[in-house]
Amino acid sequence: MEAEEDVQTVLTQETHELADILSHQEEAFLTMLYKMMDSRARERLVRLASQMERIMGLLNYFRTADPAICRKFLQMVCMHCDMAMRLESRLMSVAGSVTSDPRPTPASEPLSLCDPEEVVENNSHTLVDEYIPSQGWCVKRPRIDHIESYKAAVRRFLLQRWERVMQGVVKEVRLEEAWVSLHRRTHVRPRDRADGGLSPSKLPQGGEEGAVEDRVTVHSLLGSEAQVTLLLGQAGSGKTLLMHCLGQQWTQGAFPSFHLLILLEFRQLNLVARPLSLKELLFRFFLPPEGGEEEGTAVVDFILENPEKICLIFDGYDEFHTKITHSGKLSSPFDPWCPLPMAELISGLYSRRILPGCTLLITCRPRDVTDLESSVDCIGELLGFNQRIVKEYAEQYFQDKGLDLKEKAVSHLLANHHLLTMCYLPALCHICCVCLDHIFSSGGSQLLPQLPNTLTQVYLQILCAFLSRCPGSITPLLQSHRAEVTQLGCLAMRGLEGSKIVFLSEEVPPDLLDFATKAGLLSQVDLTNEDGSKSQGYTFMHRTMQEFLGALHLMTSLEVTEAQLRKKFNLKTRWTTKSDPKTVFTDSLHLYVCGLAAPACSSYLLQLVGGAGAVGWVKKRLALVRKLLRSLAMSTNLTGPKVVELCHCVQETQDAQLAREVVGSRPCFELRNITLNPVDLDALAFVISSAGVGIGLDFGACSMELECLDILPSCLHIDCLIFRSRKYDDRFADKLSCILPRLPTLKRFEFICGNLTDVGTAKLARALESCPQITELNFSDNSLTDRGVREIADIFPKLPSLASVSLGRNGCSLESIYTLLEKITYIPSIQGLYADGVKDINVLFVPILDMKCSKDKTGLTVSLLNCIFTTDQMNRLCQLLARCPGLSVLDLSGSHIKADTLKALTDSLQKLNISKQIVLNEIPISVDGLMVLTSFLSVCPDVVQVDINLQDPVRVSILFAGGIEKHHPEMSKKLCLIGCALCPPHLDRLCENLTDCSALTLLDISNNSLGNKGVKKLLDLLPQLSTIQEINVSENAVSMEGVVLLADALCSHRNMSEVNVSHGGKKLFLKFHSSKRIQSEALGTSPDMEQDKKFSLTHSGIQPTDMTRLCRRLVQCPGPLELDFSNGSLRDDTIENLLNILPKMTSLQLLNMSHVQMSTDGVLLLVRSLIDCQRVSAVELRPQGEAFIKFVNMKAEQATCRLTQYTLSSGDVEKLSGILEQCPHLSDLDLSSNLLRDEGVKSFVDSLPRLRIASSVNLNDNRLTQMGALYLVNTVTTCEKVAAVEVSLGTEERSLIRFEQDIDCGKTLSLRECHFGADHLQRLAEILTCCAAQLVKLRIRNNGLSVQVIEDLVKQLRCGHFQRYISIEETWITAEAAVNLVSCCLNLNPNIHTIRVNKSTVHITLEECQNPTPTSGDFSTDMSGSLSTVTISLVDCAVQGHHLVSLQTVFQKCVLLQELDLSYNSIGRVGAELLCSVLPSLASLRKLSLESKETSEDVVLLLAEGLLQAKSIESLNLSGHVISDRGAVVLTRTLQNLPHLRTINLSLCYGWTAAGALDLVRGLGQCLSLEGISLDSVQLDDESTVCLAQGFHAMTSLKRLNLNNKVTMATGSPGEGATLVLLASLKGLRGMEEIELEGMRMSDKGVEELIKHLPTWTGLRKISLSANCISDQAGERLVQALATCTALEELNLSVNNLSLACAAKMGQVLPTFTHLRVLDLSENEIGTKGSVRISKALISMKYLTKIHLTSIGTSELTGLAGSLAHCVCAEDVSFAWNGCGDDVAMKLAEVLPQCQKLRRLDLESNSISAIGAEALARSLQSCPSVEVIRLWRNDISTCDAQRLRQREKRLNFSST
Repeated sequence: MEAEEDVQTVLTQETHELADILSHQEEAFLTMLYKMMDSRARERLVRLASQMERIMGLLNYFRTADPAICRKFLQMVCMHCDMAMRLESRLMSVAGSVTSDPRPTPASEPLSLCDPEEVVENNSHTLVDEYIPSQGWCVKRPRIDHIESYKAAVRRFLLQRWERVMQGVVKEVRLEEAWVSLHRRTHVRPRDRADGGLSPSKLPQGGEEGAVEDRVTVHSLLGSEAQVTLLLGQAGSGKTLLMHCLGQQWTQGAFPSFHLLILLEFRQLNLVARPLSLKELLFRFFLPPEGGEEEGTAVVDFILENPEKICLIFDGYDEFHTKITHSGKLSSPFDPWCPLPMAELISGLYSRRILPGCTLLITCRPRDVTDLESSVDCIGELLGFNQRIVKEYAEQYFQDKGLDLKEKAVSHLLANHHLLTMCYLPALCHICCVCLDHIFSSGGSQLLPQLPNTLTQVYLQILCAFLSRCPGSITPLLQSHRAEVTQLGCLAMRGLEGSKIVFLSEEVPPDLLDFATKAGLLSQVDLTNEDGSKSQGYTFMHRTMQEFLGALHLMTSLEVTEAQLRKKFNLKTRWTTKSDPKTVFTDSLHLYVCGLAAPACSSYLLQLVGGAGAVGWVKKRLALVRKLLRSLAMSTNLTGPKVVELCHCVQETQDAQLAREVVGSRPCFELRNITLNPVDLDALAFVISSAGVGIGLDFGACSMELECLDILPSCLHIDCLIFRSRKYDDRFADKLSCILPRLPTLKRFEFICGNLTDVGTAKLARALESCPQITELNFSDNSLTDRGVREIADIFPKLPSLASVSLGRNGCSLESIYTLLEKITYIPSIQGLYADGVKDINVLFVPILDMKCSKDKTGLTVSLLNCIFTTDQMNRLCQLLARCPGLSVLDLSGSHIKADTLKALTDSLQKLNISKQIVLNEIPISVDGLMVLTSFLSVCPDVVQVDINLQDPVRVSILFAGGIEKHHPEMSKKLCLIGCALCPPHLDRLCENLTDCSALTLLDISNNSLGNKGVKKLLDLLPQLSTIQEINVSENAVSMEGVVLLADALCSHRNMSEVNVSHGGKKLFLKFHSSKRIQSEALGTSPDMEQDKKFSLTHSGIQPTDMTRLCRRLVQCPGPLELDFSNGSLRDDTIENLLNILPKMTSLQLLNMSHVQMSTDGVLLLVRSLIDCQRVSAVELRPQGEAFIKFVNMKAEQATCRLTQYTLSSGDVEKLSGILEQCPHLSDLDLSSNLLRDEGVKSFVDSLPRLRIASSVNLNDNRLTQMGALYLVNTVTTCEKVAAVEVSLGTEERSLIRFEQDIDCGKTLSLRECHFGADHLQRLAEILTCCAAQLVKLRIRNNGLSVQVIEDLVKQLRCGHFQRYISIEETWITAEAAVNLVSCCLNLNPNIHTIRVNKSTVHITLEECQNPTPTSGDFSTDMSGSLSTVTISLVDCAVQGHHLVSLQTVFQKCVLLQELDLSYNSIGRVGAELLCSVLPSLASLRKLSLESKETSEDVVLLLAEGLLQAKSIESLNLSGHVISDRGAVVLTRTLQNLPHLRTINLSLCYGWTAAGALDLVRGLGQCLSLEGISLDSVQLDDESTVCLAQGFHAMTSLKRLNLNNKVTMATGSPGEGATLVLLASLKGLRGMEEIELEGMRMSDKGVEELIKHLPTWTGLRKISLSANCISDQAGERLVQALATCTALEELNLSVNNLSLACAAKMGQVLPTFTHLRVLDLSENEIGTKGSVRISKALISMKYLTKIHLTSIGTSELTGLAGSLAHCVCAEDVSFAWNGCGDDVAMKLAEVLPQCQKLRRLDLESNSISAIGAEALARSLQSCPSVEVIRLWRNDISTCDAQRLRQREKRLNFSST
């Protein structure tokens, strides 16, 4: 009866699952089952409507049927239906075995059964198209028996392994107490679980890792629906033990959904080198079947058919030597009997390509998670012990070791903070217990033994504990077992390098193996070989011990070099990226290396190193490790995980200095998305506390247990603490609230992006009351409500240093805003409340201490954006705001405010006492609302501006006077109503509102709908706007009719100053003179004095009729008028209409036509204004750029015309010439850049005689060829008024014609880079012949002329009535060619007066031949065939001595030669001898210059002898020569024999000794008739200097003295005395004309000595005292003394210490120097005031040619620039290095046209921008004489510089 009840009970329990199975079966099978019922029951079944009802009826029938029939029914179902293995096993166990076919055999109809192959094809769990089971349905029962047999064997096997693993385990392992922190899971398909596993809703969702509340037990983790689970854990966290525990639990009936649980270890799989099949993997490395091949096949078939019933556990992936790949497909279709590489096999299981649906659990260390996480369903990390479990474990460990030892060890463990945190890791907890056991057991009677401070020290103690087990151990243990420890370290390191933790017995020496196993350092393990055979292996007691011994080997082995240690020292972390290589077994190696570098470990290292020099070697090794750590500590690019690991390393070293360097390089530790345990926090605490400076901790989504927070108080000096993650909730906040009061230095606290509610907020708020230094609080993005906000607001008064609080993105309402506003009323430190709806809420404070110290009180700002206000809420808001003291700004932008709500705000406006601004942006406002807001300008005295712009985006603001006193009479007000759809009728209401607004200065009503009627209405209302200064009426659909109205108003309205219309009326501005200005100007002028007015109609096209109407209105304008049509387009008839009225516009001063599009005929029409309107003074037109016509009040005396950048044809030129012929007062004409080409130029020059041009014609850049150049040259013959023609066809094309009123002054011709051909040269010769009588100057430069052409030219140009000057430059004129050219020219033309060659240029002066008379008085000289040449010069043209041979005969003919200059050549001995040979024939020679490049002393010796034959010499220049002592003697003797010698130049000479110098000076002292001496940079000692001074005193005729850089003596600087001696010697020299004392470092004493002589030097023309040490006061006295030198022409005081006093005196004295030509005051701190004084003086100095004011200590040079207008002779001006800006450039651009002789302007290194450079470029068009303006090192971009350079070549932006 029991069996019968059994079968029926099982059927009843499984009814619903069987019904589901049968509902998927074919109808034929169901019919077979129906026929097993009796007929009556079957008939009732047929009547049921649905199939499911019939199936349920079938099952209910057999539940109550006879047990035997019921068993038959179940047998039939099991044989034909696929079902879960659990269900099938249960049904077959009660149905019994099938002894015969259970199917009924009805006679009426045959039954159709499923084909076995169909069963296979319909099995959803089978690998389709990969494998077909070998068993049919008919052998199902035996297969089940095999599986049950294997299952039982697996149970026994796992229990045996569990028993082995548990040996020596102290504490019982409980899966329900092993907690896992879940990181992430991906979506998994729902699966049926019969057990109570976790449902998907209980698993964590989302992307953040490891929240505290997302914890499950290991038992629940395996029972979840995740198919692939990754279990992470640090080394020693107990992963392997827990996996065996899972197996043991499964054997006890846990996890019933798994029919098989298979546990494999990667350390075993590492030994497999060849590919394995799935069958081999299971049966060879897990458990082989006891039933042979048949059982094995059945098990494999079962696994393949039912993968969801299989659980595979792979333990220790971090020990696997290969990374798992994630390839999309297997290399071939999967076959369980086909071998695959191990990595590919595991990868197939992991990626569900093999056994899809099976449960896979993999364990590994955290650093390898990136290899596996791509296909994972769930990632969990094992959590360590807490303090309670640590205590329990320690008590259990010491349970049998005596009560006293137990209490002592446990109490010390719990009291030692560092050891306690290490014990949170299970393995370390055990190791610490062993360590304490060893310490206390060996400590004797010591009450407080020294406990280890670091993990490394713990392992040292553990090592000693194990070594103490060995026989013969004596202390010190390491020293007694040095050999064995060294061998173990070597073995460990070899394993680490080879990724090996299992060592075969043959790999370990027998003696070492015996020692290590007895000590417990090595453990024996069973191994399975590839062929299935068994063997023994050995591993270290734990992998961490292997790493520790490896580190010990690195630190003690003499064979490990420093380079090898550097290579192995890596800052590894528990966290890695996918790109990191897989490294095995070395997670902690670097930690132990750092720990061994601690001072406390040195003694242990010395025990292992031993030998002589051990101490030094160990110190060196320790220093190396610290150096490696220091480089990492200073790095600023370490990630959070690296920083944590670095802290661990520093903690291991116990080095406080390293800790300070870690903190010093980063102000905050940012830790993101990592799991932190107490050990990590302990390391951070050590580093932070040791550093001793403030630092921040930022935890972003870091998983941590609450115990971690207990460590934070030990992190001294924390000033910033940030938690950001949904992981942090009220429970976390509760724990944190206990910690915060223990952080006395905390200044910034953030708890953001969390799950904080009001409960947790209240606790944190109470805790923060104990943190008085808090300055920043942030609780954004949590779950706070209004209650939570109030909790935080309540602590505001208790935090005196608070600066900001953020409460945004919480669940609060507007009530929170009101709460905060209530706090403002009695907390004066709040300076701002900012809210964006309820998303962002921020409160800003002024710390109370700052409020007491600060004098400036910043107003309160309340910004409530995007809020929704009802009228009641607005009233409440206004009530609260009215109570807020010092309200400055109220911003309600974007808020939802209806009309009645806005009215409530405006009604309360005057009660709010706002001082600065109300902002209502993004709030729609009606016209009525506009008028209300506008009225505030009149109603509220403090309102100074109302800005309303209703265009998208809407902008509305009301500005208040702020600090301006109320009712101030000069307060100006502004009103802007933009895009408000205003119509003309609205203007009446607007003006009514503004009636009482007496200070309105700006009215902006642009973008409305006023039209012409609105403009007329506005003009009618202008009298009511008495203070208005500007009105903007843009974008109001104003047509030309409205523009004409405005033109009429400009003429009639006295205050209106400008009408600016542009873009066809879209832009329209009216500007007015202020009434105050008109009144003030009227006081000093006549009543009829009118104001300047301007009418602009720009960027517009103007029709002819509109131009006529407009100009007729403007004719009535009473005051000076400017008319602007720029950037528009004008037709010819429009221009013609303009010109018709132009003469009538008597008030017009300027017509601006810049950038106007018009035809060439239109341009010529405008040129006619020169004729039609006699007031035109300038016409300047160009198509792109500035163009204008200027007028004067009366008839213009002179006019200029500039027509540039057009394309003018010959016909256009003829028309233009015809117009200009009628202009009698034309001064300058500029036709440059018009592409005239040769034809246009010819047309123009043909008409040139008919034109009355007074000054110049500019034809630059017109694409001329050589023929066009000749057309221009020919004007010197065709036009008598042409005085000069300048033509250049080079890169800078230049064509200029100048005119002179005096036709007797001669003509000048300049040709540059024209490269004439033969025909051109012939034509040029004809032109020169025609103008030969008048030609006075001919300059030809780089024209490619040959020597023959030059000779013909010189021969042709004989002298007429004038002196004629010829200058020719060609690159080939040098060396011998230069000498030959001089010789030929002198032979060809007897009229050559002077001929000079300087580098590659020859200069010839021709004069009419007179009767030559030798100056020596020797009338017996034969003058026949002689030349009249008086000067021959060959300077710096590479002439050598032998080249001069061709001049020898010429010299003999030059009996009148007075000057010979061969300076800067290398004539050498040959040239000197030749010169000496001709000197006797040069009887008239007065001046000989031989400035030298020589290095030989022979030249001076030869010349000295030769000069004895040249008695007429007056001036001798031997500068730069080498003069030996002998040469000095010979030279002085020669000088004494030259009776007419007046000037000697020995500057830069050298080569003598002190004796030679003394001889030379003595000789000079004998030349009493000398008038000029130059001793620049010579070297003289003190004796020579005194001798020189004595000689000066005797030279009463001395006029010129050059002692520049005389300070360089043979013995160094002579000091003040030598200088004073030289200056004193000048007493009595009344004829002094020039004195140069540059670079002598002269101080004030020297100046005082010089001042004594100045009153007697009335003829002084030049004084140069540059580069001395003259003070401002001494300079002032010097300038005063110079006042007597009225003939002064050159004054150089640069590079001294002059300042304001000297400049002021100079301002008084300079105007008295009426002959001054050169002024240089550079590099003196003259300053702004000094520059003003000098600028006033320059006004009267009309003859200055050179003005250098470089770096004078001020950028305010506008006055100096303006004074240049009076320096009409200035040629060279420098304002460089002064930092002056565009204002100076603008002023220079204004005055440059008046400086007609200026050639060079230096403005380098200033602050001129492209704007200033543009102005200078424009001015250059009127400055033909300017050659260059230097603008290097200014604020001009390269792009702008290139653009300006292309436009004006004379602008130089380079450094050269």
